[in-house]
Amino acid sequence: LNIMKASPHNNNVWGATYNTRNNVTTDAGAGFEQTLTGMTVGIDSRNDIPDGIATLGAFMGYSHSHIGFDRGGHGSVGSYSLGGYASWEHESGFYLDGVVKLNRFESNVAGKMSSGGAANGSYRSNGLGGHIETGMRFTDGNWNLTPYASLTGFTADNPEYHLS
Repeated sequence: LNIMKASPHNNNVWGATYNTRNNVTTDAGAGFEQTLTGMTVGIDSRNDIPDGIATLGAFMGYSHSHIGFDRGGHGSVGSYSLGGYASWEHESGFYLDGVVKLNRFESNVAGKMSSGGAANGSYRSNGLGGHIETGMRFTDGNWNLTPYASLTGFTADNPEYHLS
């Protein structure tokens, strides 16, 4: 939310892309390589209210993760997301921010058993996450200090799936 708060405009359309790659090795040979690519787009509106500023916004996104295992096999997860956020900032520097996000995950696995056989499967699941943060922004010239407290949570359903 800090990027949106820094915008000089009251109404914003924004987007963000990301791409990461992780290589993990272990002494036991159970390493893997993972890539994650995604994009999020959103829109928000900031309004002056008595003694402060309120911002409301919505966003949606898609990401795809692929993982390959050193011992053979691979998997992938596609994630569709939809969410909203709100922010209230008092002219004194006190603020309260919140984000809620829904996800739909589509997962596939093509495993390799220690016997050499294949184990394949796919499933879909849903997730719900949230974040709330409150703090106080102190500024003086070119510096600022922002002590804050936050709480983040996420839950997903646990579908049954079978490998074949």
